[in-house]
Amino acid sequence: MGDALPATASERGLGRLFLRKFLRDPKDVASVWPSSRWLARAMLRDVVLPTGGGVVELGPGTGAFTAPILELLASAGGGGYLGIERDAEFCDLLRRRFPRVEFAWADAATLATQLAARPGLQPFAVVSGLPLVAMPKPMVAELVRTAHAAVPVGGWFCTFSYQHSLVNPAQWWLRRLLRTTFGRLEVRPVLRNVPPALVFAARKIAV
Repeated sequence: MGDALPATASERGLGRLFLRKFLRDPKDVASVWPSSRWLARAMLRDVVLPTGGGVVELGPGTGAFTAPILELLASAGGGGYLGIERDAEFCDLLRRRFPRVEFAWADAATLATQLAARPGLQPFAVVSGLPLVAMPKPMVAELVRTAHAAVPVGGWFCTFSYQHSLVNPAQWWLRRLLRTTFGRLEVRPVLRNVPPALVFAARKIAV
């Protein structure tokens, strides 16, 4: 399930595509380069999927997290996957790279609607590559609440920010939101990324 096709010549230029997107709209694409494999590992490090447990990926971009997510799903017996990507060019690229799984060309704010349309998808983890620190707080709060409602106790919401955003009050607000909503939050530094990043791994605990 979810094996990626070999990259075409155009897909080997993912870094250049990412840079072009960043230069066009740095609020939408918050980095000059796709996330590293070390960041992907840190994002998924403690996520152990139950049999049939699915994953929803928000803002998969060029697929830096998608391949390891699909490997995680395969090792757990092939639970469902849904990627939600609002950039049409990225979405088309993802569909060509990962033709065996589903990508919705839509805004992450439609998460609840996307899940309602797929009652067979049972997400155990929501993985976000979105620049949440730069997004409007009401939108982020609703997204986090929707993710919390979607995953069972023990499920995950994993996202990241960049270390240079430590000076941004919005990053600390996001940490508080994740901790109070999910009950548990672990922050993991990832220095082998451009730029260095911080993973926020929130786990839903029983009230």
